[in-house]
Amino acid sequence: DYLFGYDATAGVVADWMYEQLAASYVLDPENQKFMTQSNPWALHSITERLLEAADRKLWESPEPATLAALQQIYLETEGDLEGDG
Repeated sequence: DYLFGYDATAGVVADWMYEQLAASYVLDPENQKFMTQSNPWALHSITERLLEAADRKLWESPEPATLAALQQIYLETEGDLEGDG
């Protein structure tokens, strides 16, 4: 959230930073498993924020494979969270 907010106001976050966040926090299998088990809402929120950054062109040129993987995880976590309600 802080990085996103900083980029939205100052426009200084490079695309590689978003790619690295996606790779480390969402797409890394070990981290994804941990987040899914311990705080699926956080995983969903991070994924949602990264997709919003791409949608708002803050993340100007996301790798297509990264974007597709984020969209898939977003849909999966959304379904899992709705199932908990």
